[in-house]
Amino acid sequence: MIEKRQYERKDTAYTALYCSYCGVRAAKIKDLSKSGAALVFKDEIDAATGDNAIIHFFSRDTGTLVSKAECHVVRVFSDDGKMAIGIHFDKENKGVDVVMDFLEHQSPS
Repeated sequence: MIEKRQYERKDTAYTALYCSYCGVRAAKIKDLSKSGAALVFKDEIDAATGDNAIIHFFSRDTGTLVSKAECHVVRVFSDDGKMAIGIHFDKENKGVDVVMDFLEHQSPS
């Protein structure tokens, strides 16, 4: 199988706040890259392909909001029995660069 991804994926232990027309929900960030991510939710949410949202990246380690980025849902799926969505970040999203830089500096050497 040929990998079609443009950017390297990074698995994280970080959480995000998913903010959309249906409210705000916490999610685990999985497979984060500069172009998108998978978000896994504890409970079901009202989300559909094409929905627009803003993701607020939060670090429990530092207790701070790292950044935020606009995105849209490209896929809704199940991850080990939990609801998950695939998101794609809108172009020229500096917030994602801030998060990737933060993760590089937080990773153990």
